[in-house]
Amino acid sequence: MKITIIGSGLLGLSTGYHLAQEGHQITIVERRKDSALETSFANGGLLTPSLCEPWNAPGVLFDLLKWIGREDAPLLLRPKALPSLFLWGLSFLRSSTRRRYEENIFRNFRLAKYNLAVLEEMASNIPLSELGGGAGVGTIKLCRQMEELDEVHKMAEFLSPENICFKTLDKNEIFALEPALKPLGDKVAGGSYFPEDRFGDAHQFCAELTKYLINNGVQFLFNTNVINMKKKGDHVCEIDTEQGSLSADTFIIAAGSYSTIIADTVGVKIPVKPCKGYSLTLEPDGWTGAPKIPVIDQSLHAAVTPLGPKIRVAGTAEFTGYDVSLHEDRLQNLYNLLGSIFPESRPYINHETTKKWSGLRPVSASGVPIISQTEIKNLYLNTGHGQIGWTTAAASGKALSDLICQKEAGINISDYSLPK
Repeated sequence: MKITIIGSGLLGLSTGYHLAQEGHQITIVERRKDSALETSFANGGLLTPSLCEPWNAPGVLFDLLKWIGREDAPLLLRPKALPSLFLWGLSFLRSSTRRRYEENIFRNFRLAKYNLAVLEEMASNIPLSELGGGAGVGTIKLCRQMEELDEVHKMAEFLSPENICFKTLDKNEIFALEPALKPLGDKVAGGSYFPEDRFGDAHQFCAELTKYLINNGVQFLFNTNVINMKKKGDHVCEIDTEQGSLSADTFIIAAGSYSTIIADTVGVKIPVKPCKGYSLTLEPDGWTGAPKIPVIDQSLHAAVTPLGPKIRVAGTAEFTGYDVSLHEDRLQNLYNLLGSIFPESRPYINHETTKKWSGLRPVSASGVPIISQTEIKNLYLNTGHGQIGWTTAAASGKALSDLICQKEAGINISDYSLPK
């Protein structure tokens, strides 16, 4: 079967890999000059089943209103985005009831756990590097207040029916596990260690997977922007790009936040909106005490991830439409967060050499990825993964491949269907 995939980030590449393994003829269309130059480029670097809660927790409306105008807010709603968020926002809030929120945590967690097994299988076939393969092990959730510690433990216990593995740590055990945290001293109440979590460089994974796919017959069309899709009856017959038209038997949209724009050209509505995230990538030359394990600060809503000689600092989220501009206040928040978690890092931070980045996370209204066939029989979706894209990408690609190939999936694919 001839299959065209729109998007060559984590989701498009993972889907292409699994469909190519089934013997299909794959073409991946990408508007940028190479793979993974947008949302997959500089994310937090985490593959964390332990951190799979949707953003629309009960009480999220109060938090969003409280944080309007606060540049230090972990989840910032900019007023200019409000008109575009109205209907989606209603669905987002409907999913924030306790029952729906908890159901969606389980959906995300199952997909994230399955992802680790699928990624391991992929790594046995593809020559992935340690960073590209997400081979770093374990994460620490750091709590500064006893209330935060209680929240982390309650969430871990809530997920215990799904066999989450975690260890409760007091501050001395945390310092023994990650000595770079010792300068925090009495500012730490405790935390948890999640040994099944992984970390790595998502962009490097995409680069290595792209090379593998090219060497194994997958066609890539870079610098190719999709203008619209054409429908004939209940099928898409071709897509128009700035370089010409393309036909296929099956089409897959895996274009992150831009999936909604492309799908809309054939009348398919996707409940996904862009949410901007920020990151800093530093090379703290001379800092011999740099962390070896990712640390997620429960209080500051930030993650610091070691990626070889580099340190990735990621945090904050911002509803601001398709605006990817860098706001200095938001970037300064990340510098402050790094210094708050690792005070000894401050002398080694070079603002001139630090790589500053923002990208649009595709957030579904439910907080659960959409891995689904649409009302158009030969059109499929793999989008809406929000902050858990790297955490769930390999499994999402495998699940969609199984759906298209009518094979039994390793998860309940109906949990990720496009809402009707």
